[in-house]
Amino acid sequence: MEGDLSTIPIADVMELLHDGRRTGRLELKVGELPLTLRFVGGEVVGGGIWDWEGLEAISTFPLYAHEGHFEFVNELQTGAPLMGFKTLMGEWARLNDEWSRFHRLLDSPSRVVESPRPVEPFTVLVGGKSVRAAAKAWGVPLIVAAERAWRGLHEGDLVPLRKYAWFALRIRHPSARRTQAGSLTRLEDRITVALDGTRNVGEIIQSGGLELSAVRRYLITALLSGEIQPPGRGWLLRDLLWELEAESRITSPA
Repeated sequence: MEGDLSTIPIADVMELLHDGRRTGRLELKVGELPLTLRFVGGEVVGGGIWDWEGLEAISTFPLYAHEGHFEFVNELQTGAPLMGFKTLMGEWARLNDEWSRFHRLLDSPSRVVESPRPVEPFTVLVGGKSVRAAAKAWGVPLIVAAERAWRGLHEGDLVPLRKYAWFALRIRHPSARRTQAGSLTRLEDRITVALDGTRNVGEIIQSGGLELSAVRRYLITALLSGEIQPPGRGWLLRDLLWELEAESRITSPA
């Protein structure tokens, strides 16, 4: 079973699978963003964006998308339901709405935000920390950390920095050849040879005088093509695409 999300919405596809007690794998794609959901007897037992799994990942996928593609593959799956089907769909819708609201001020959970004053609950953000890192420091779900960051930005208690969590990643491109860097003129080739695993992405951007947006687009393309497959590539792709969307919104003419 496969089709276009412009013809049948995600929620209706899910209902069909649930009512039919289907077992298998549902592959969804909206734009460049993929989502896999695993069903057993019509119940969702798992899923996520590549290696980022669970409801946290699922909830960031656009449930109300008007365009995209779906395909259901019948295959053996095991596991217990994440939660009751109706509860799952309700939570997905609620959290999706929350992410959409936070996205107006916070381009992605990878964004580093800083608190200029040691005031609770933002003490952990003195000096700067990504929202993802803040969630771990606070010991709360990512959506809760995003809500706190959104509130802090909205009320002026936090300041966004031009840094992201993915700046700390050391990514090795299989075609990286540092010795060739001096002779390369194409931006893509310069980034490729720089990704040799010896420096993190932030250091590469700074030392190479590279535009942040250019590196972001490069990473999205390399992730989607499978050229690079770093651990955490699921959350990385989700955040990069969110950031690209925010960037496009800012640069597009009114």
